[in-house]
Amino acid sequence: MWVPVWLRERWGVRVAAAAAAAAVVAVALVLAGIALVLLQERSVRSSVEDQARAQALNAVARLDDGESPEETVTEIATGFVLLQVLDADGTVLAASPQLSTTEPVDGGATAADPDSTVTASVGDDPLLVVREPAAGSLAVLAAGSLAAAERSTETVTQLAVVGVPLLALVAGAATYLFAGLALRPVEAIRSRVAAITGQDLARRVPEPVARDEVGRLARTMNDMLARLDAAQVAQRRFVGDASHELRSPLATITARLELAGRRGPTAGDVAAMVPEAHRMARLIEDLLLLARADERGLAPRRDDVDLDELADDEAARLRATGALTVRAATVPVRVTGDRAQLARVLRNLVDNAARHASSQVTIRLRSDGTEAVLEVADDGPGIPPTDRTRVFDRFVRLDEGRARDAGGVGLGLAIVAEVLAAHGGSVEARAADGGGALMRVRLPRQPVDGVVVPSEALPPTASRS
Repeated sequence: MWVPVWLRERWGVRVAAAAAAAAVVAVALVLAGIALVLLQERSVRSSVEDQARAQALNAVARLDDGESPEETVTEIATGFVLLQVLDADGTVLAASPQLSTTEPVDGGATAADPDSTVTASVGDDPLLVVREPAAGSLAVLAAGSLAAAERSTETVTQLAVVGVPLLALVAGAATYLFAGLALRPVEAIRSRVAAITGQDLARRVPEPVARDEVGRLARTMNDMLARLDAAQVAQRRFVGDASHELRSPLATITARLELAGRRGPTAGDVAAMVPEAHRMARLIEDLLLLARADERGLAPRRDDVDLDELADDEAARLRATGALTVRAATVPVRVTGDRAQLARVLRNLVDNAARHASSQVTIRLRSDGTEAVLEVADDGPGIPPTDRTRVFDRFVRLDEGRARDAGGVGLGLAIVAEVLAAHGGSVEARAADGGGALMRVRLPRQPVDGVVVPSEALPPTASRS
């Protein structure tokens, strides 16, 4: 039931619902009572008119058969229907004892229209008068009593006056009771939520058995608490991991500074501190990027980006190191997005592959329908199937990558996932043929001259599920 906001604010949902139900029932009963009184009054009036006209027609038949007006009135008139017989001038020739013997009971109102009816009265008794013409320019006035109609109308009105408030009160009380029963699970949910603190998000609200609105509310509340609990756990882990990763370079820099303070700075001190400072700067930059992603999203720019150029640049950069064999197979593919962010995706994927590769890194770029598919593979130890989703979480480093000299703090792939999600893409970890890991990226690509061309033929991709 809809309840006005101001009523809920003042009385609460339960009382407001009961008051609204009582008001609705009262209005409905009043309207129904008025309609009933009008219909009942009309029905009784119609019945009186039918009886009066029937008696008038009976009297007309007798007069037409030659019976005198006095005999007709005496034989037909009853206590319920009274008669008058008039001549052409409107003079009363015969009348029931209750009616005047000098004046027509209708006051001449029905003379112009015999089919009409008028209301008159004899003392306190209301009458409904009808006229029927008879032979010899005579007319019969039949007056039916409306006293019974008035009594029945008064009875119905009195019952409505007493019954409407009573039924409205019963409806309000029943609504108050049932609203209390319906809101009891809501109150249980409210009290449980009020008792849950930021340190106790593992608690859940009770879920009703019924799969109704309250049950859906409880399940939604528990889902929200589960998300908050997971977010809090992730935040605590994130803060702990970030603190640990920042502590290491800071400790190295602090130790070198203290040593330099005692014996004077040396080239070795600078050589030791600069990489640690760069490492800390990269970590802070990554943390800021992820914090922006959590707060309001990355909101990438919407520029035209040639993904094949970025892939070729990364392949050339890795070849320049001379440490690994780099194989690249790309085709022209253009996407819409932020060039700097997509370049960071390529850099992180290639650096991740280079850290774990034994001797070779493979970069492939192709189009697949409406998507651009980028694959970066290495011939290293690979990723266990149970960890292929977890590697995109923050500060996750598998056992093979935990050594300090392996580089990275476990944020590179997390940044890849965040950036691709902001661009409407995705990334997944798979196994490469011959061992090693393969990272497969999918991004929406632009059509060529407004038409999406079929996938280009490329050498087979070295990957397996």
